[in-house]
Amino acid sequence: MTSQSWKVWRSGPAFGIGAALCLWLLALPASAQTLAPGDGQTNSQDTSGIEERDSHIRDSLRAEAREWGLDEREWQRYETLMEGSRGIWSPDLDPLTALGIEAETEAERRRYAEMLVEVERARVERELAFQRAYDEAWQRLYPNEMPVEQFLLGDPGQAGQGSVSFLQGAGNPAASSRLSVHVASQACASCDATIRELLDSGVAMDVFVIDSEGDDTVIRQWARDNSIPLSRVQSREITLNHGRTDTSLGVTRDSVPQVFPR
Repeated sequence: MTSQSWKVWRSGPAFGIGAALCLWLLALPASAQTLAPGDGQTNSQDTSGIEERDSHIRDSLRAEAREWGLDEREWQRYETLMEGSRGIWSPDLDPLTALGIEAETEAERRRYAEMLVEVERARVERELAFQRAYDEAWQRLYPNEMPVEQFLLGDPGQAGQGSVSFLQGAGNPAASSRLSVHVASQACASCDATIRELLDSGVAMDVFVIDSEGDDTVIRQWARDNSIPLSRVQSREITLNHGRTDTSLGVTRDSVPQVFPR
């Protein structure tokens, strides 16, 4: 407080307390009477940023929900389910399966089942179309080579099938009676004998070479050594695959050959 304002304060009843305070405020530096520059603008920007992030999140949720034919409420229920015990039991469930399993009514369960059928049908059609294009490209570019399955390998633990191509036997009328055959290319006379026997029987099969170590030439040489017909491989009646040992299925270096129904 300056000496002048202090005199006004002390001068008696001619000036009230309110008037004295006004004079005192006038004597303060301008910076003390105003907000720091940018304070209001910063708060506005923070609020705007939060709203923008929330909008992006909502848009992303809507897009994910639409991809599965769901509305926002259904998508939120799916997320809630996967945050609970269902997510612990089945962490990789797709939205339609999760909602169908946890459906609250029979009509709801039936609806999700039908939606999943349509989604899976469309997916398989796209994959089949690409597989046909892949097969055609292989035969055009490498007509005299044994095609080795490497396109989108599936889960090696599924139904005792070993490491399989995602469409093994797709479109093949004999696919329902196919065999999954696990062999070694080196030092396995019983593997060679089993393959020759299966070839003679004419059965469709998916062959998994567990010691190929990802080398296509190993599989091709083994196939030639065992007189596997190129035509049967090109038609996908027989597929040649990189395999691996799997103790859960009993497929080990010492246990091959192993033959499983598909």
